[in-house]
This record gives sequence, structure tokens and C-alpha cells, in this order.
Amino acid sequence: MRTQSSYSSGASLFTGTVSGIFGTDLRIQIAGLQEKKAYAVWSEITKELSSLDKTFNRADPQSEVSLLNSSKVEIETSETMKEALNLCESYLIKTKGLFDISKGEDKDIDFDGFIKGYILRRLALILKAGKSKDYFVNMGDSALMAQGKHPYGGAWTFTLENPYAEEEIKDFELSDGCLCISGNTPECSGHIVNPLTHKVDESRSFSCVVSKDPLDAEVLSMVLLMASDSQKKEMAYNFKGVECEKFDL
Repeated sequence: MRTQSSYSSGASLFTGTVSGIFGTDLRIQIAGLQEKKAYAVWSEITKELSSLDKTFNRADPQSEVSLLNSSKVEIETSETMKEALNLCESYLIKTKGLFDISKGEDKDIDFDGFIKGYILRRLALILKAGKSKDYFVNMGDSALMAQGKHPYGGAWTFTLENPYAEEEIKDFELSDGCLCISGNTPECSGHIVNPLTHKVDESRSFSCVVSKDPLDAEVLSMVLLMASDSQKKEMAYNFKGVECEKFDL
């Protein structure tokens, strides 16, 4: 995990980047905070990301999730792990079994389809505690969170692009919520959960979900790629205040 940061006094804009976090990059912009305060918030954010990496990074054989998967007996888990497992259990129920973090014959735990939304939820708490009212977080162009306004006015923006053509699919404006994007294109890193028991649409497409809750957005963006029309209607009762769109390429 590598970090970079800078501060523009003229715009009162802090920019921080974390590279190599769960296989992607995270970029955050915080507007309106004094430099010292912005760097204090950034310090808390990087500490949190380092802690989450040690807990959920399956590429690290010493992470908590790797030790949990390799252990032949029950081991004591951290409070963070317990919270994540409980949340995943609740989403398994809310999605009628479509969202499942257990993989393969050994039922190893894989948080890849969960962790970005969970990170955004944890970072939102840090930003709120640091009195940050205007910020934008972009994790790998697939999980985004925004609050307030850009320092030069208006909402924070993100452009979804077609990886097969030099064209823009849609411009999103975010000022109080999250956008998560999953796709079944080769270029997308989003994971389709439980492919052994649920048929996935093999057409090239993106599923985009906007919600105030980043975890709702993350989970739904993937699940909607495999859900039937009847399953979507059933799940709608468990997810309120979300906007969903699918783009076929």
C-alpha cells in the first residue's frame, strides 16, 4: 500500500491517493478543510485502510481472512471480521441467496464483492468525525462516494466510459450518496457472486446503482447482473431509496 498527498491552499482542496489497496487505487478529495485538519483526517483514513488490508486481503497469507480460510479449527475473530460476516449474512437474506461470500468446494470466504462498499462506509464515519462536509472518494472507478460540493461549485462528477469504444456512456452527478458499478465485461474487476448456482447474463453490460448506503450499492450492482425479473421485484422490498440502471454494450 503506497500513499501520496497534496494540498492546494488556493482551493482549500486536499488530494490523497492510496495505490495497491485490494488490487486497485483509491483517490480522495476533501474540500474546505484547513491543511492541518485535512492531513489529520488523511492520517486516520490511511490507518483505517491499513487495518482493513490486514483483515480482508486474501492475497496476504497472514491476513485474518487468509488465516480463517486455512485454519482447520475455529479461531477467534476480530470485531471487524465479526461485523463483516454478520453484514454478509444479512445481505445473503436480503438478496434471496444471490449474494454469497463463500467460494468453491471448501467454502472459502471471499470478501471481494463486499469490501469496497464496506471501505466506503468506514471512511464515511472518519470523514464525518473530521467535520468534512465536501468530499469525493473514488475507488477503482467502480465504487464512488460524494458529499457536498466541488470546491469550484456544483456536484462532484464521474463519467462512465465504454471500454470497447471511445465514447461516454453516462455522466453521473453525486452530492450526497454512493455510486457502485459492476460489469461482466473482461475489463471489469467486479466479481459475480455465486456463479456456480446462479446463471449470469453473458452479454457485455454494466450495472450501476446509486444509494446513500455504499454497501447496498456495492452488493446490488453485482447481484442485479444475475437476478431474474421476479428476483428483482422480491429484493426491491429490502432495498429502499436506490436507483438502478443497466447499460448493454
